[in-house]
Amino acid sequence: MSPEFLRAIIDTLLPGMGAPEARGGMHLPSGSEAGIDLARHAASARPILDAIAVAASGAAAFAGASEAARAAILRRVERDRPDPFRAFVTLVLAEYYETPAVLTALGWRAAPPQPMGHPLPAMDAETERRLDRVKRRAPLWRA
Repeated sequence: MSPEFLRAIIDTLLPGMGAPEARGGMHLPSGSEAGIDLARHAASARPILDAIAVAASGAAAFAGASEAARAAILRRVERDRPDPFRAFVTLVLAEYYETPAVLTALGWRAAPPQPMGHPLPAMDAETERRLDRVKRRAPLWRA
């Protein structure tokens, strides 16, 4: 599978949103801008990648097709092979939404949660009152 074919698939599934230079608006990167590389998953995704190439009359034809034509091909493959296509999209989406570029675009911290943890709001009086009973309780385990 050529890099162009794989990039065309990922950017058709995840075209991105907004211009990177837009001020005040959100920019979500395309799949390839986010660093998604389908070559890493080529072996496990081979059946669906082959189905896309067949539906397009070749990998080069898919890569060279317009965005609308590529989207129509993917819809056809989804209709013909719904379960493998769904598994493929799930794999792609999971990787996309874990990339630092997408996490940052969504306003989330891209760094791992530990050792810094996540910021928590200060405990309010009602929560502290409810937890007081738990603090006074004897341990629930036996030595």
